[in-house]
Amino acid sequence: MGPAALIMELKHWITGDDQPGPSESLVRHAGDLRLHPSDQVRGYTEYCQRFHSGVREHEASVHGCVYFTRSTHYTPYLQPPHDYLAREYPVFGVSPHDLNERLPAYIASLVSEPNERFAADFANGTYEQDRRFVRQVAGVLKESEESPFVLLDEQRRGYELAVQQIEEALAAGHPEQRHVIIIEGPPGSGKSVLAAQLWSRLATHPEIEGNVVFVTTSGCQKAVWKDLFTTVSGKKAAAGLVVPANAFNPGLRATMAKEMREQGHAWTVDTWRENLELFAAARHRSKCPDLQYEVSIVDEAHALMDPTVEAGRGAYPSGWVTHAGPQGWHIVRASRISVFLMDSHQSYRDNETTTPDSIREYARDHGVTDVTRVSLHGAQFRCGGSKAYTDWVDSMLGREGASTTPSLDWRKTSSNLAGTFEFEIVDDLHDLDRALRARSDEGFSVRLAASYARKWRTKGVSDPHGLPPDEMDFNEPSSKSQTGRWARVWNYAPELDYTLFVQGPAGAPIGIDPLCEVGCPYVLRGFDFDYIGLLWLSDLVWRDGEWRSQLEHIHESAWKSTVSRARKEPRVESEQLLAKLKRGYRILLTRAIRGAYLWCEDEETRCRISENLECMAP
Repeated sequence: MGPAALIMELKHWITGDDQPGPSESLVRHAGDLRLHPSDQVRGYTEYCQRFHSGVREHEASVHGCVYFTRSTHYTPYLQPPHDYLAREYPVFGVSPHDLNERLPAYIASLVSEPNERFAADFANGTYEQDRRFVRQVAGVLKESEESPFVLLDEQRRGYELAVQQIEEALAAGHPEQRHVIIIEGPPGSGKSVLAAQLWSRLATHPEIEGNVVFVTTSGCQKAVWKDLFTTVSGKKAAAGLVVPANAFNPGLRATMAKEMREQGHAWTVDTWRENLELFAAARHRSKCPDLQYEVSIVDEAHALMDPTVEAGRGAYPSGWVTHAGPQGWHIVRASRISVFLMDSHQSYRDNETTTPDSIREYARDHGVTDVTRVSLHGAQFRCGGSKAYTDWVDSMLGREGASTTPSLDWRKTSSNLAGTFEFEIVDDLHDLDRALRARSDEGFSVRLAASYARKWRTKGVSDPHGLPPDEMDFNEPSSKSQTGRWARVWNYAPELDYTLFVQGPAGAPIGIDPLCEVGCPYVLRGFDFDYIGLLWLSDLVWRDGEWRSQLEHIHESAWKSTVSRARKEPRVESEQLLAKLKRGYRILLTRAIRGAYLWCEDEETRCRISENLECMAP
């Protein structure tokens, strides 16, 4: 028996009232749908087996189990539909039988003697792809009849242009010469599909032997792409091919700030280059060395963080150590070929501060003087395939450079059956429900959407759908022609698993009722559905011939910096806040493939949108 590693998932859960879940991977813990711990450790185990350098070098086996540190009762975790999973990745608790017999016997069956060299290589291991596995997954993603990643028209052109540039880079034959490609396109131009196909093409390329990764820029995007790779390929470890942008940090930690300052170093965001030099000089082992990846394909690159930009100061979550500098800079540093797919007009949160210009600057820092740019402008695969609709959205929102007389030929109505995209304003939220349920009954995908003009009151609540209406995030009055109130919760994301809202798996609340939750711009960005029901709330309203923001209705936590400045200096900062609101509504208005239904909270705003629908030139 060769070297072996055992991964033990520790769960400090009280499991007395837990129940089996609706699927193998989901269990009901404390009234909430949670990932089964055995499925969690399965992911870790398969990841190590496929991507850990020490495991691959020693041809070691990797095993996994679960240990409940506070419970003896875990029967629901062993019952169908979890029985096979729990046999493969067994579950243990704190009962005397488990502690004295079952768990020691299990460990002894896997690990019999020490192996110091393997232990050291395991502890110091790095990310290293199993090329056979990668090519197998890529082949399924590319060739499967059920693959959602199909290229059309301008997508194919953009894809071929990008491939051509990469082929030229490979032909150059300089293993340490970097290449940077920027692919730009508006909402619905097919950037994500193109990104997936590029990954598949390069992962199977005969001249590429290094790591080829699909890079994500948000928690929601990461969760959904990992799920897509896993579902389409049928292999749990395929999720390990999706790498978050945070993983490009070479190893700087927030805790270093104090010790570095005690040694007399500034160690601020502004000194990030010096910070990196100090980190290297201290001989810290880099978690993401230079040229760690052969190819990095970054989807939604406009959401990359650059803490050196003034607009994003003080707006960074714990996932990225700001002292390391811009995420995009590190992606270029760690990749031989970097491909950034982006639309700067979809930057939404305060900390989304990366632009094509900044990427070109990062490229120059690493010796890349010729950055390739590919444009998907003019392509539209959402919104009924109508660029005229997105032009109308831009015009209605008053975006700079938008046409003042866009066509309405796109609108499909009883009098214009040639139109390709439905857009209707409804009088009441119950009407919105009825219109979307009719489409859902026809087999189309539907979702509700809104900007953050309501507080997330149910965040952290284990069963928000079971709350009384007056405790939900949305509790709206009906018009006088209706009875009863309209109540909903924000997108339900236990353990920040936004795949529940986006994918709607069987057994999840939104899988049972696709209209039981409301999605925000952050969650919906990058994804689409056949029909969208949009709640236009009072954060962005039409007053005295112009769009205006209303601070009292803005509850977007990712805008803390912008909102704070707007409160202190409204004349100076209101335009920035207004621009963000418009971007949010632009994101929401361009999520649908076939049609959108709109309800407006504010009457004057409703009239303005109606006028735009009626008076634009046909």
